[in-house]
Amino acid sequence: AEVLKTVAHPLRLRIVELLEYGEKSVTELKELLRVTQPLTSQHLSQMRMRGVLASRRDGAQVYYSIANPDVVKVIHCIRRG
Repeated sequence: AEVLKTVAHPLRLRIVELLEYGEKSVTELKELLRVTQPLTSQHLSQMRMRGVLASRRDGAQVYYSIANPDVVKVIHCIRRG
């Protein structure tokens, strides 16, 4: 239930969609989402803390990926329903 609450926000749902096929940097995500970097980072942090996303640092860049593939499966099931 906590995971569903986390991805229920439209911006967070879009983040999951963007990361479904591979990791992206914060910079890539903010550009694709067309929102500010602080707003992007805030949502990414919340999702990481709740186990939805994983992150890794490479120099100055932080990359995010889906930590729990079941999240994507649940979203697909909801869309089909």
